Amino acid sequence: MEKKISSVISILLVAVLLLAACSSSSSSSEKTTIKYWSMWNKGEPQQVVIQKIIDEYEDANQNVKVDVQWMGREVMSKVRNAALSGDAPDLTEQSGAEIEGALINNKLVEPLNDLLSKKIPKEGTAFQDVFIDDILPFYQKEGNTYFIPYEIISSGFHYNETLFKKYGVEPPATWDQFVEINKKFQSEGLAPLAQDGNIDFYNAYYYYWLVERLMGPGALVKAAGDKTGETWSQPEYLEAAKKVQELADNKFFAEGYKGSQYPAAQTAWASGKSAMILVGSWLSSETAEYSSKDFKYKAFPFPEVEGGKGGKDQAELYLIGWVAPKGADKKAVQDFLAFAMQKKYQEGIVKDTKNISTRKDLEAPEALADFRDIVVNASSYHKEYDGLQAEYPDWWKTVFLPLDDKLIFGEMKAEEFVQQLQKQTKNYWSKK
Repeated sequence: MEKKISSVISILLVAVLLLAACSSSSSSSEKTTIKYWSMWNKGEPQQVVIQKIIDEYEDANQNVKVDVQWMGREVMSKVRNAALSGDAPDLTEQSGAEIEGALINNKLVEPLNDLLSKKIPKEGTAFQDVFIDDILPFYQKEGNTYFIPYEIISSGFHYNETLFKKYGVEPPATWDQFVEINKKFQSEGLAPLAQDGNIDFYNAYYYYWLVERLMGPGALVKAAGDKTGETWSQPEYLEAAKKVQELADNKFFAEGYKGSQYPAAQTAWASGKSAMILVGSWLSSETAEYSSKDFKYKAFPFPEVEGGKGGKDQAELYLIGWVAPKGADKKAVQDFLAFAMQKKYQEGIVKDTKNISTRKDLEAPEALADFRDIVVNASSYHKEYDGLQAEYPDWWKTVFLPLDDKLIFGEMKAEEFVQQLQKQTKNYWSKK
């Protein structure tokens, strides 16, 4: 009898061990899933580049699945809502300013500090050492790294060097010089400035940049957030508006710019029908098919204003990058990002998307060489639109942009523009 019991126990023990082994084997073969919500739409150059990274990462890591959804530019509001409900993706991306406003400032992100010293696969270089100086820390908070940028955008004046040489014009360094070359082109029968008036945030570049040059970073955000509206009474805000009015009054913008529907004005500019255009560094990739063979893309920073606090060596840093929302699988995300920042993949940002990579060992596309120089040689950086559209998105859309349109279209004088900003800002906050 004892022998039979012993045999049964032995059989049971073997069965338990076999089940445990099977369970262990099954567990080790289970896939880790990285849920990724992307700002890109299917078919966009960046989407194609990132899809290639995902495909090759999954090939190299058979136990990892990157479940990506191409959600478009409104992804951040969806991520924020998901993070508040505890159901956010492991990885997402957008501009740094929008990520800061939606996630970082609300503590809805995971720190990625362990990534900094992690080695880039097949390169042996520490992750933090592959970036252009001061780019990676731009959105750090309290010593924590949340945002991993992979693409640099900036804004400034685009021009065709061939055309400038034809008219004997040099890029201006100051506002007064800028006004003079506008007059020069105008006297030659060429529209100085292209402007697609139906894009309100393109129209906003002029006033935003003038405030930056006159008052330095943070001035616009300060005024927008002042619930009394009194900050707008400072004289520099009016001075900036007067300079925008000067452009409209002198008819420096191409005829019909108010009704110009994107991309009509930038296409006309690329065809040689206007001299300059103020917009983001993405312009060259959007207009290349319309430019002539002798067209040479060049850029200069927004000019300095005499007596202003901001110099032309201060650059706009508009970064696109990744972030891990609250609750993300940090280990899996960091492993994927180290893989994604390999030079061979970041070359796709340069060659395929025609943008500037954050890696310091990659040059910009030829058409963006000036913009890369502006960024690399800058003494300091500020956020696009001073961070307004991310910090106060509703105020930006309902108060600032409609008033700014009227200013740049010559429908409102500078004094009324500032008075209305003061009045409407106070009214806006009184309802919050």
